[in-house]
Amino acid sequence: MIVIYNAMHILPRGAEALLIALQTPAPKGYTGIPVLIWGRPGEGKSSFLEALHRPDFPVLTLIASIHDPTDFSGLPVHHEGRVRYAVPEWVEEFSNGGAGILFLDELTTAPPAVQSALLRVVLERKVGFYPLPSKVRIVAAANPPDLMTGGWDLSPPLRNRFVHLDWELTTDFYLDALQNGYKIPALPTIPVEHHKIVAAAWQLRVGAFLKQAPQFLTSPPDNDEHAFASPRSWDFAIALMASCDILGLAPQKGSFSTGVFNALLKGCVGEGTAIAFAEFLFNMNLPDADKVLDGLEQVDIAELNDGEVYILFGSLQHALTRRYDSPGLVPSALHFFDLVRAVFADGRRDLIYVSLKKAARSGLLTKTLALAQQNHPDQQQRVSRALHDLFADEGLNEFIDVFEK
Repeated sequence: MIVIYNAMHILPRGAEALLIALQTPAPKGYTGIPVLIWGRPGEGKSSFLEALHRPDFPVLTLIASIHDPTDFSGLPVHHEGRVRYAVPEWVEEFSNGGAGILFLDELTTAPPAVQSALLRVVLERKVGFYPLPSKVRIVAAANPPDLMTGGWDLSPPLRNRFVHLDWELTTDFYLDALQNGYKIPALPTIPVEHHKIVAAAWQLRVGAFLKQAPQFLTSPPDNDEHAFASPRSWDFAIALMASCDILGLAPQKGSFSTGVFNALLKGCVGEGTAIAFAEFLFNMNLPDADKVLDGLEQVDIAELNDGEVYILFGSLQHALTRRYDSPGLVPSALHFFDLVRAVFADGRRDLIYVSLKKAARSGLLTKTLALAQQNHPDQQQRVSRALHDLFADEGLNEFIDVFEK
């Protein structure tokens, strides 16, 4: 299977975001965030996906409207006094290797009973009680409502199980195809372990945003034509934003988001919520955690707003955890303790209790003290004093249960 990623190729609108979603590690451990692509008839949605087919990476197209609900929920069969669910034949397509794409075409032509059966397939990845292999991606396609002949609107529960992407076959793409042929799409490489680290940073950003604007955790389904905000769709957004970050497509400090980043964010939480979060990111003044721990970047806590303090300390805690077995842990931790004192002095202790709780749970504080005693006798007194000041703080003692629970 192709794993080289090159966004310089001319692609239909929405294609780059689709390829990223296909390769993104999902919150529950499988590969790929479920995607629903919306586009006019005849603009190559099916052809684009089917071009990804390989012997070890099948692309199976099912047109939902011509299938019975039992084709997705399994046919109940009475066997030896019990009811079991027979697995549909199409599932066998993914028996070799366990990777590929299940493509649900013309989804809006599926009647409500079939849509209900698809709920479990899309979210729980189960056909009856048979789990789909973890590397099977799920993609659906539909025509915009104004171009449908008949059909049904998608129910909000089914809509909320996808990231929604607009698809358009541009003139440039079509002209290039006429001259050079249709290029085989390439899939990006997104390392799972690296993605976990980067996703943790995006969790902090989303957490800070929702602390500041909790009304954006959810949004009414009728506020947007396709996507709307929910805890589930925020989880999807975090995973996709982390992938964009790894691929160099996330907004940098003081810059606006890229088109692909915006499309994926909007496709998860809806346009209004996406605009608010993008503005939050643009206005955020966030130091680099690793540079701070290395003493290469100075931080004035008083210049940071509450959200920035919350994100910074979460990032510092994650960065320190990665240095757990590093010889540089002690000097890094001392920079961290200096900033803790600064936050306490600024009267904003509550913003960093979560990070301190995680640091204590991980054994980071005791590990730092032990390393200082063994390898850094010149710094042992500083570490001991920092820990003493930390636990002697009256404000912290009021919340000491965060270190015990």
